[in-house]
Amino acid sequence: MAADVRVEPGAAVEATDGRLGTVDEVIVQTENGALAYLLVRRGWGNEQLLVPAELIDAAHRNGGSEVRLLVSREQARARAADVPTDALLLAGERGAQIVIPVVEERLQPDTQTVDLGELLIHKRVDGTEEVVAQPVTRDDLVVERVPVNRPLDAPVESRQEGEWLVIPIMREVLVVKKQLMLVEEVRVSKRTITETQEVRETVRHERVELEDATAEGVTGLAGPPEGVAAGPPAGAVVTP
Repeated sequence: MAADVRVEPGAAVEATDGRLGTVDEVIVQTENGALAYLLVRRGWGNEQLLVPAELIDAAHRNGGSEVRLLVSREQARARAADVPTDALLLAGERGAQIVIPVVEERLQPDTQTVDLGELLIHKRVDGTEEVVAQPVTRDDLVVERVPVNRPLDAPVESRQEGEWLVIPIMREVLVVKKQLMLVEEVRVSKRTITETQEVRETVRHERVELEDATAEGVTGLAGPPEGVAAGPPAGAVVTP
């Protein structure tokens, strides 16, 4: 128990999460000499904490040079803040009595770990833009369309001509064919036809009339034959 713990000034005080400090003074109860408090100095800042004995777990057997606590450093500080300020004055049955512990220093060569504080390390990531030029290769596809327009009897397969892959493009087309046909024959012949036609037309013809121009008449001039008109006498002018 804490009453049976033997602690010496200068002992290291270890909390559950690390070093709390070193013991400056050991305060005991007057009535029974049991351990009451430990006055612990914190680091190099001379901060003093009054740690109650019930927080002590045990001490090492190597002369009480190390004390272990049952709580963490923050919990020990909280309990030290709750200790009354007159804790150094322990009341007896017949009045107040100041307890002054009498100690002596002894040299004991030893090494111990001292909590010098805390160091916070922050790591930040900075981004910088870098430009790196690197030649790269790629393949390009070169396409040439060559018109052919040649009739085929059968499909043509793809072929390789040097570095060129020749892929034939085919399609079916509708072919209209013209054929010369003899539809019919026309036979032509000639024949002679005789027929009678009537033609009505006015035609002219001349006739001669004779007239006796003398008073006595012309001897021997007979009349015109029957059916023939008499013509003009000799020397007469005949007009049609």
